[in-house]
Amino acid sequence: MEQIKTMDVVIDGGMILTMNDDRQVIEKGGITISGDSIVHVLPSDQLPNNLEVKKVINAEGMVVIPGLINAHSHLAMTLFRGLVEDLDLISWLEKVWKYELPSLNEASVRAGSKLALAEMIAGGVTCAHDMYWHYEATMALSEEIGFRLISGPPITGIGEPDFESMVAQARSVLDISKKYHFVHPVIQAHSTYTTTSEMMNAVLELKDEYGVPFTTHASETQSEIETVNDMYGKTPIELIQSYNLLDDKTILAHCVHINDEEIEMLAESGTHVAHCPESNLKLGSGIARIAEMFAAGINICLGTDGAASNNDLDLLGEMRTAALLQKGFYNDPKVLKTIEVLEMATINGAKAYGIDHLTGSIEPGKKADIVLLDFQKPHLTPCKDAYANLIYSATKADVDTVLIDGRIQMEGGELIAFEEDVLMAEVRSISEKFV
Repeated sequence: MEQIKTMDVVIDGGMILTMNDDRQVIEKGGITISGDSIVHVLPSDQLPNNLEVKKVINAEGMVVIPGLINAHSHLAMTLFRGLVEDLDLISWLEKVWKYELPSLNEASVRAGSKLALAEMIAGGVTCAHDMYWHYEATMALSEEIGFRLISGPPITGIGEPDFESMVAQARSVLDISKKYHFVHPVIQAHSTYTTTSEMMNAVLELKDEYGVPFTTHASETQSEIETVNDMYGKTPIELIQSYNLLDDKTILAHCVHINDEEIEMLAESGTHVAHCPESNLKLGSGIARIAEMFAAGINICLGTDGAASNNDLDLLGEMRTAALLQKGFYNDPKVLKTIEVLEMATINGAKAYGIDHLTGSIEPGKKADIVLLDFQKPHLTPCKDAYANLIYSATKADVDTVLIDGRIQMEGGELIAFEEDVLMAEVRSISEKFV
């Protein structure tokens, strides 16, 4: 007699876009989950018969995808949504810093980050990068809720911090982060124009000592190029290279204004790029040469940036913008195919941050970070090409169910871990002081 195997969750009957190495699509498939991990990914009629299942999720009419990964963001900037509008990046930063530095504390950052997590989970995001103040509060929050977070200490000259204290704090946080299950640590620098060479040398030391990825903003605007050239006689990319920080554990956000030689530098070094098209458009920063970077072999992932410059954390919408923007920019409908856009929002982000052994695709052995979208809607009918419908037709309102680490965080369009009315009231109250 065949031994009965207990599964915590079975997702059955949906079309699965696995994003595995073969980019396998299972037209009518089943996924079994034990604890936090995926056990089987098979056609429904091939699932084992000897299963005792605690919960079955009927996925008929659904498209099932890996949880989306927001590769660059500033989560608690939800607090400043709609506050600073119609400005270029530098003017925008000057306004935002005026509010941030004197006003933020752990409690306000926690509230802003919690709102961000609610917004992202409702939009199918199961993992996000965060670079922001009071980052320990967001780390603790993500651990409580069960949200996969990429975060760590930012090294920056903003606010004139004490250098030795900043580095000591970074070490302490990197040590503490080892105890977390959901937090994946990174070392961060705001940018080349807000850090000194001493700070960037400390970043390299910490990156190597702890074996963690490094991320920073780079070449976001033309004015940044000019500022860094005036300061150092180099472009931001050249300067980062001079610090020995271009490699396959580095993620550069934006890279809007880079030349052919710099594209080659990034490709040869294995450096990753986090593309944030909507923020770049809204701030008038420009359009990144993503299609050329792809052609050069650079791993491109996708981010929203913060909700104060986007003004949302909608990665499904970001995918559509990314695809359309490149086709229009190059006058070529063949660039940035739909499957490549989904790669940017899933497996590429996981690879960039070194967590592709855990997430980014639906495969046995990986964590059960899974999203179900309801495709039984007029704007998603007919479904001749699931990738095309996902990128060009679907919206965050179509997200039905979200699992992170095997835990159901949203079901039937309802968030599980959030009292939304209470949370929104708290954020409104905090935001009243920002006038």
